[in-house]
Order: sequence, then C-alpha cells, then structure tokens
Amino acid sequence: MESEFEMDVRQFLARPPFRFRNVPQDGLALFCAALTHDSYSNERGGESYERLEFLGDAILEFVVCDHVYRDTGLTEGDMTDYKQDKVANRMISERVLRHGPDIDGILRVGGGHRAPDGSAVVEENMRADSFEALVAAVYLTYGMGEAERVIGETVLRDEPDRPDPPS
Repeated sequence: MESEFEMDVRQFLARPPFRFRNVPQDGLALFCAALTHDSYSNERGGESYERLEFLGDAILEFVVCDHVYRDTGLTEGDMTDYKQDKVANRMISERVLRHGPDIDGILRVGGGHRAPDGSAVVEENMRADSFEALVAAVYLTYGMGEAERVIGETVLRDEPDRPDPPS
C-alpha cells in the first residue's frame, strides 16, 4: 500500500507539465526522492534529491544548449549568456513558480525549513534543485523526449519561437 506522500506525488505528476499517469513503482521512488530535501532525509532517512539533481542539471543544460544552437542565430558569446540566464537557479525558480509544477506545495523538508504554522519554507535554490531532480527522474523513467518536453513547457516556455502549450 502506498504512503500518503506517494499518493500525493502521483497526483502531482498527473498535472502539467508532467501529465504522467500510471507511474511505475521504480519511477515513483525516483520522483519521491526528487521531492525530498536533504534536511528531511537527514532527519528521517531516505534519499534526497541531491544525486538526481546532479544528473538533472546536466540534462537541463544540454536541452537549453541544444535549443539555443538549433533555434536561434545567436553568436557563441550570446549563446553562453542565454544558457547561463536560463539555467541559473533564480530563473529556474521563477519559471517553476510561473508555469508550475507546484514544488513548494509538495517538497518534503526538515524542521529547519518549516514556518511556525508548519508549512514548508522553500527557498529559490531548493525549488530549482528539486526541479532539476525532477527532470532527471523524468529522463530515467520516460526518456529524453519527455525530459525535453517538461523543460520546454517550464524553462523555455516563454520563448517567442516556442508556443505556449494548451492548459
């Protein structure tokens, strides 16, 4: 039987930008880890998003670089600036807040990241790191095409040559 958190993660994954239903159990474990801050895992055990973040960071950077190379006419220096802007934690966090997913509403955090009312206090770097971990979980569970789609609908969504997906 699934835990309440696993059921919440399944509901989270059914919404945009993921739209995943019937997530396999091994994939669900990856997504649960991607939504677990190390403060939580240090207090209660289990895996945090740190290993997945490492892979997701590389995937995100690759997808952004591929996009800027194929879909713009920018010069090398401008391409570098573009990439740095898109993959900066501040920008990832802003795009996640603007286009979903609602990481703040589901991220498991430890006591040091709790407000007096018990709600999670999610900082921009935590939000961005968790998104990168989610990208890795998408890649490992569904492949590069789905990872590119999620990045496109979140990080690259406002690009003029990339139409906004239907809601």
